[in-house]
Parts: sequence; structure tokens; C-alpha cells
Amino acid sequence: MSRAWADQNKSLAKIASETVSGVHISLPWWLSLFGFQQFQSRRAIVMPIFCCMTICITAIFYCVVATVGSDSDSLEGRFGSEVITVMGLCSVACLLQLNLRRPGKQSVAQATSELLMNNMMLPDYVDLWLDRSRRSSCEVVVLLFLSVAAETAVVLSKGAELDPGQAFAHLAVFATVATTFSAVSLYFSVVCSAQAAMVDHFSAKAADLSQDYEVLRHRWDQIQAILRRSAQCLTPSLMIITLSPVVVLVTSTMHFMEDSEYDAQRILLELFPKTFVLLGIIRVLSRIGEVTGNCDRLPVFLNSLLLGDGWDWEASHLIRFIERSKAGFYVFDTKVDYTVMSKVAYIFSGGLLALLAEAVQL
Repeated sequence: MSRAWADQNKSLAKIASETVSGVHISLPWWLSLFGFQQFQSRRAIVMPIFCCMTICITAIFYCVVATVGSDSDSLEGRFGSEVITVMGLCSVACLLQLNLRRPGKQSVAQATSELLMNNMMLPDYVDLWLDRSRRSSCEVVVLLFLSVAAETAVVLSKGAELDPGQAFAHLAVFATVATTFSAVSLYFSVVCSAQAAMVDHFSAKAADLSQDYEVLRHRWDQIQAILRRSAQCLTPSLMIITLSPVVVLVTSTMHFMEDSEYDAQRILLELFPKTFVLLGIIRVLSRIGEVTGNCDRLPVFLNSLLLGDGWDWEASHLIRFIERSKAGFYVFDTKVDYTVMSKVAYIFSGGLLALLAEAVQL
């Protein structure tokens, strides 16, 4: 199966080479950190270096936080260290899964970048993709700033109880872990934005190519192949990063069952800054639901667009072809839509509200 996907990727790249190779597309510099470059020779070295630097910095600071948090009465206490531990381990695990590669094989980041960058439709949807990616980056930066600012406020509110060196070490560790976690969330958002941009551009251009159904069918065949392959590459990392809110929620519940009223309120205070970063995962889930939702609504849209003036057999055949392709974001061969992704968001939001209600009642 993997060999078939590799052959398909090579064929798609070969078809697109004549179109893409002669067109230079200007991309923001920060996208190169995630491996998104038009030419593989420029792309291959940037992402591994960024990954190694991030893992090394996280490991160094994590050793500090382990020392600081070993005492139950230290800066953030046992619960705060556990939350940072979950976020740090999940972030590092995702970075390793995205960038490690076996000899003669591409890494997940390289394979995903090649799928998105080396196809003939890139010049068409790149503007829409970059616009959505910029919005996603702004959202992540704002959430990261709010998280670090809230954590700093929590630390300063306990200034009389804390050693300045421990406070600085804790803030440095949290800022590093939160930045890494946010970077992983942004990577998923950028990939999902590219997927959604391809589907939206296909919908927008359907009217211009309404008489060339062979081109539309060929382009949709490429789009659904890219969607399935890129989702297959990202599934392990997505499962790892999605477990973070669940583990944090379970850990909070266990502490509420064991600790006193003061500790329960302190747990909520310590959990509040981390919530801003975890909201980035909720945003990724909504992006995934958007990709599948756009694919599901596409046949209805084309039915009104192409068959509004009368029956056309070729247009009807194209609509049936798109409907039967069942394109979307697949996780372990299971189609993921808004219904599935919203359940995770509902559980996380409901758990936070339950914890808040429990703390108020204590």
C-alpha cells in the first residue's frame, strides 16, 4: 500500500513539474521552519535543524523543572508540573514522529510538504492558503501570549512564597513548552488550511471550467488523493497531540478527588494559563471538520451550479464521481467530520465547566 502511495506521489509530482518548476512562489519565512518550501533541496535541512534545536532546548529546561517540581511545596506544586510534563512530552513526541525517518524514506513532514507544494494546483490556491495560514499564525501567537502572560501573573501573585531563581526557571520552562506545543498546533492548522483551500478553490473555479468536465474530474482526483495521503501521514501525530487535553482533564479530576478546598482552587488557578495553549488543539479540530464539511457540501453546490439550467449528463456524472469518492480527512480509514471532532471539544469544555463548578461548591 505504501509503495502504491509512493508511486502515486511520483506521478503527481511528474505531472506537476512542468507547471510548478517554472513558477516561483513567494512564501513567508516562517513556513520554511515547518518544511514548506517549493524546492526540496532548500527544504530538507531547515525542518530537522529546527526540530533538533527545539527538542534540545525543551530537554534542558525540562530537567530544570523536574528539579524545581520535585518538592511538593515548590513553585507550581505537583499538579502544575504534571500539566507541563504532559504538554512537553506530547510536543516532543509529535516533533519526533513528524521528522524522524528511516533510511531511504521520507519523514512525515517532508512527505506532507511534497504533497502540498509539488502539485499543479499550487499556484491557484496558494493565495487563499497563505491568507488562512496568516490568520492561524496570528491566533496561535495571541493564545501563546495570553498563556505566558497568565502564567506570569500566577507566579507573581505568589511572589512572597517563591524563590526568584525558581520563578524564573519555571517561567522559562513553561514558555519553552508552550511555544513548542503551539508550534505543533500551528503546523496542523497550516496543513488543514491548505487542504481546505484546495477544496474551496475547486468550488470557486467550477463555474469557469463548467464545460471542461475532464479537467474538473482530473483535478478532483488529485485533490482527494492529496487529502487522503496527507491525513494518513498526520494521523499518529494528531492522535498524540489530541490526547493532551484528555490527560490534563483526567489529571485535574483526580486531584479534585484527593485535595482540599484550597488545593482545588489552586488547581484551577494553575490550569487557567495552560487552557489558552490547549485551545489551539480545539482550533485544529475545527479545521479538520472544515475540510471534511467542505467536501461533503461540494456535490450539493455543484448540483445547483452545473444543473441549475437543465440536465447535463456529463455534469451529473462528475457530481456522482465526487460524491462517491467520499473525500475528506480520514483517521485510520475513518472519515472525520464536525460531529466527531466536536465531541472532543465538547468533552474538554464540559470537563472544564465541571471542574469549575466543583471548585465553586467546595
